[in-house]
Amino acid sequence: MSRLPRMRRLTSLSAAAIPTATPSSLSSSLHRAPLAARRAISSTCASRGKNTDWVRGKLWKGEAPGPEDPYTQRIEPDGNDAPPSTLPEEALKVQRRDKTPAAVRNSRLVLPPRRSEAATEKELAASDPSYTPATDAQELSEVSRLSAWWDEEGHWGEESQFRGFGASDKVVDRAVVEVYLRQAVVEVLALQQTGVLSEWATRKWRRGSRAELDQVLTAKIDVQDGRATLTGDVAAATTAIAQNLAPKDGEEDETQLSEDDRITAGEAREMVKTWDSAWHGLVLNDQMKFALRKRLYQITGNLVPDAKLGAAVTVKHLLTLASKQPPPKKLAELLGRRSDVHQLANVKVHSRKVGPVEKETAVGRWKVIEEELTKRGLPVLGTAGLTKHKELHWLKGKA
Repeated sequence: MSRLPRMRRLTSLSAAAIPTATPSSLSSSLHRAPLAARRAISSTCASRGKNTDWVRGKLWKGEAPGPEDPYTQRIEPDGNDAPPSTLPEEALKVQRRDKTPAAVRNSRLVLPPRRSEAATEKELAASDPSYTPATDAQELSEVSRLSAWWDEEGHWGEESQFRGFGASDKVVDRAVVEVYLRQAVVEVLALQQTGVLSEWATRKWRRGSRAELDQVLTAKIDVQDGRATLTGDVAAATTAIAQNLAPKDGEEDETQLSEDDRITAGEAREMVKTWDSAWHGLVLNDQMKFALRKRLYQITGNLVPDAKLGAAVTVKHLLTLASKQPPPKKLAELLGRRSDVHQLANVKVHSRKVGPVEKETAVGRWKVIEEELTKRGLPVLGTAGLTKHKELHWLKGKA
């Protein structure tokens, strides 16, 4: 069977360029002609610059920048000097734009400093001739941690504390919500008749006192074909509304109503009975719904979601959404609202887990158990530091 002859392996260009020689002869030849040896080992073609002249002429119309052969004519920069910039002079003259957001730059807060590298001893000695480096850790200046920046004095004050727009205590009684909703409707209609609703709809109004609330409610709402007009003592109501719109001294940061300015549920029910329910049919546009939702959230703390507010058409719809009971946090609250559960004689709802002491107290046995435990010197509640399964330790021969 015939076999293929072994093919000779390819040799590298560097090995092919240098003939086989002994180490002694090679070293002597390198000492005699170092330049020739280097030319033989280099893989760069000497005629590369001439062959690329026509390519450079096609790419550049005038004189081409840089050396003709960047591999053999590379300019090595000095160790002390920085490499020259290849950017044009126009780019070097342009200053870097500060990319910090405008809200951060104009903030009244004292923001933490940016990270920076410490200067070297030579730079400090050049700027401050009296500088002497520290020789001990106690001579170093202490720098506060970034995590404790806002706890330091002057970085975060009372003026920077969060103050919500809506009332912190939500109103859940439907009659109280209806009273404040009627106040908001009268205010919005008064502003709409004077033509300044679009100007004051997005501003913050004062919550107002109880006396101002009574003045606003003196005006009557006459609804016909979905449109409403104010009748009655409109002048007094307009005066109270103007006082609510114009903030008084020291009341810009008012957060919630005082106890004297709040209306009780009983008073609200009596006031609702004197009103005609025809004002519930008032048709609302988008601007009125926005103003009413904002005013209700400011006084009652109930925020109507945007998705449900868009579906509301009349005042009755808005009243239903604003007076909706909040979902219960616990199952016991939900069962406590159901009347059928309270009618069951063998069912009792607890808001937390019932312990053994409460169970024994309910049937009247806890007093007897407490007396017997005290007679025997045993702890009434807890273990008093005693370990569990003491008899098991004795059976195993342990102390």
